[in-house]
Amino acid sequence: MTCNSSRLRAVLGALALCVACGKGEVLPVNPDVVVQVSAGNGQVLSVGQAAAAPLVVVVKDTTGAPLVGAVVVWNVVSGGGTIAAGGPADAAGVATATYTAGSTSGRKTILATVTAAAAPASFALTVLPGSAQRVVRTAGDGQVGITGNTVPITLKVTVIDSFGNGVPGQSVTWSVTSGTGSLLPSSSVSDSLGVAASALTLGAVGSVGVTATAGVLAGSPVTFAATSTVNVTLASEVPVPANYGQHDQFIRAGLAFLCSWNTGLQIYDVGDGRAGGSPQNPVKIGPGIATAGGEVHNAWWYWAADSTKRYVFVGQEGPGAIGSSSSGDIHVVDISNINAPVEVASYHMTNPSAGTHNFWIDETKGILYAAYYNGGVVAINITGTLSGSLSSRELWRIQPGGPGNTYVWGVMLYNGSLYATDMLSGFWQLNPNGLAILGGGNNVPERYGSDQWVANGYAYSGTWGSRGGHLGNVVKIWKLSPSGAPIAWDSIVTPGFSTVSDVEVSADGKMLLFSGEYGTAAGLYFYSLVADPGHPTFIGYYPVATNTSGVHTATFADIGGHRYVFAAKDPPTPSMIVVDVTAISP
Repeated sequence: MTCNSSRLRAVLGALALCVACGKGEVLPVNPDVVVQVSAGNGQVLSVGQAAAAPLVVVVKDTTGAPLVGAVVVWNVVSGGGTIAAGGPADAAGVATATYTAGSTSGRKTILATVTAAAAPASFALTVLPGSAQRVVRTAGDGQVGITGNTVPITLKVTVIDSFGNGVPGQSVTWSVTSGTGSLLPSSSVSDSLGVAASALTLGAVGSVGVTATAGVLAGSPVTFAATSTVNVTLASEVPVPANYGQHDQFIRAGLAFLCSWNTGLQIYDVGDGRAGGSPQNPVKIGPGIATAGGEVHNAWWYWAADSTKRYVFVGQEGPGAIGSSSSGDIHVVDISNINAPVEVASYHMTNPSAGTHNFWIDETKGILYAAYYNGGVVAINITGTLSGSLSSRELWRIQPGGPGNTYVWGVMLYNGSLYATDMLSGFWQLNPNGLAILGGGNNVPERYGSDQWVANGYAYSGTWGSRGGHLGNVVKIWKLSPSGAPIAWDSIVTPGFSTVSDVEVSADGKMLLFSGEYGTAAGLYFYSLVADPGHPTFIGYYPVATNTSGVHTATFADIGGHRYVFAAKDPPTPSMIVVDVTAISP
């Protein structure tokens, strides 16, 4: 050994202190120690395997003399795996360790350290994935797009080993197995991450099925579903002040009543003629009105049996909590002078205190049926002249699910029954004369209920948000009868959003519409009811997902020989959009 004994003792003393240091502590300074890689760097191995050759370092002092007994600390600093040290440096200053890969592939870095002052020796190893075991779907399923266009998200699968690492170089064959469309490429090879991809261009309107086949691997073939639709045309868009924005709209005889939250009730000519408006050019009539308390949610222009058309009923939706509380009143606006509407009456529910949501009017009998969330359903006599408080005009009320299990979203009259969707307790059939329960209820326990529409002997009810891990992206279909509980018949499940907020059937009973919120596939969905109203057929989609959370409410209107949908686009860029769906109408 070329160094003198006193210097060696000093070096080894520092090394002894190093041994006493715990992992992660600062090692003692000793600039006289050099650690160099000798062998084992740059090896390639597979997951779960030990490196074929040991990792070797030489520990020397600055004169090049080996330091016998030096203790080397080995650490895997990135990439995972385990390291086993072979002991202190031998007579030649050599120390070794054995590396065993863990379950993840990729680059691995191991450091061999003796003192804090000396630069550590660094090893770089490459761990390859194991053999291909399975193929999984990773992107592109459940998209809706326009006929002739390529769907926005490329279809992707990943070939993985038994640990879930992507395996490169694996062949995947892509095929359209149902509907029409094309794929490019029709065969692809998995990349360095194990991903193989193909772009789908949609063909004719309808469902499209795609498979990705990767030989005999588990999970093969992987299936994808897509939907092809025609391009529904935007007729116009009316910006709404971002004072929440627009919540609902009621269209009748060429007039559009926009429920613009704290901005109030706004009235537009969209084909009435008095202001030269149209669906392509809505024209505002007068200043509108901000009803007491604001929070304008919904509206109904009441055409009474005596042919008067003076009142618009406005729903106020105040703060609440699903299942326990709600607030907001029904306000009555007189539009005898449509350029200067005035609020003349209101209804406030007590015992329990509750707030209104959607309502429906029997215009022949002059009865308003209102969904009142935790208050249930209430019926109010609205015949004659209305003024002041309408509390004395209350006829009946019911909490169909009982206290604590009632939170009614909406009601609708059909064929002698009143149907109600309850966010908590499901879909109900009530007697409109007295509100006694005829059937149904407690039949959608896995999701919150939302809006509904009834036509052709069936009901279509939406779902909302998330309940028990189930998204509200389902439209339930119920078969009805004059008596007895509604029968669960079918359902429409739409991936890509989490809430069906509005449901409606066209006046001729041929077309189903529902709105989707909160997701990349938010927008308006259209189904034909002609062939079988119990099993609707998809015919169209209008996306509304850019710079917004989707569409909250939507309604049909047939104007000037065309069929339109008026819809409320959500914040942060709220507006009323009008789309022409004549081209896809059955």
